[in-house]
Amino acid sequence: MHRLSIKVLMGLLLLGSMFLLTACIQFRETTAHMLERFPDARVEVFEYDGRPLRYMSLHRNDSFPTLFFLHGSPSSMSVYNVYYQDMELAQWANIIAADRPGYGFSGLGRSERSVRRQAEKMWRILEREGFPSPLYIIGSSYGGTVAAKMAMLKPEMVNGMVLVSASLAPGKEKTYSISYLIDLPPFRWLVPRMIRVANDEKLSHYEALSDMLPYWERITSAVVLIQGTADRLIFPENASFAKNRLVNARKIEYHPLEGEGHFLQIRYKDFILERLRAMIFPGEQQEVPSPVYSLSH
Repeated sequence: MHRLSIKVLMGLLLLGSMFLLTACIQFRETTAHMLERFPDARVEVFEYDGRPLRYMSLHRNDSFPTLFFLHGSPSSMSVYNVYYQDMELAQWANIIAADRPGYGFSGLGRSERSVRRQAEKMWRILEREGFPSPLYIIGSSYGGTVAAKMAMLKPEMVNGMVLVSASLAPGKEKTYSISYLIDLPPFRWLVPRMIRVANDEKLSHYEALSDMLPYWERITSAVVLIQGTADRLIFPENASFAKNRLVNARKIEYHPLEGEGHFLQIRYKDFILERLRAMIFPGEQQEVPSPVYSLSH
């Protein structure tokens, strides 16, 4: 009984810390704010499969490839703002970014535990945009999981992917004890909505990733895997697992970043864009640059 009381007390303290965290950090931006920040963008919200889906399009030139950005958990498409405002990137790529189901303004707080249904919803966004081609998907953390599933569903429509700290191998990640506590009432309804959705996804990872096991051979695009060797949330074995499973990928690059942890998509922005450009325009670059992290933002 004493141990149970201590666990409950620790849980309450952790919940309080989450409230403080989410009060200090803005995980989503209103459409008006997004348009103020990116006046050339178009932001759409539409209903599909009983829920709203919001996405942003920055279409610069009909001849440019399209980069589709998928965020991790908990987050929203605003986490990639530093990419959307990159003026060099604006010279060679169109951008589409989405709030994944349950985050941002895509039904905040309404979890979508099925990675297949998440991927289908993301394809519905791209269908509304005319299935842009060539298409390159950038997914970080669980956004990388959704990206991989998208490529399994429609392999012929994906030219390349960059998977950053992606959850790909069943069981190769850290699940904290607090996750199981948060899943129980009344704690489930005390945590911020985005934390609840992230927790629902986390507790569904093993089943979702196991369901993907038979379909890895369907991926035929080029793939860049970027993973920190000291990632204690999504373990480095995830990238090794994917490298071995991508038997039909057109090309595979694996970049283990020595001593780095989980959150790489912003710090290594310039390196990620270098690898994307090399993937899209292979004749321009012959050698892989050192992964120097970006402080340009």
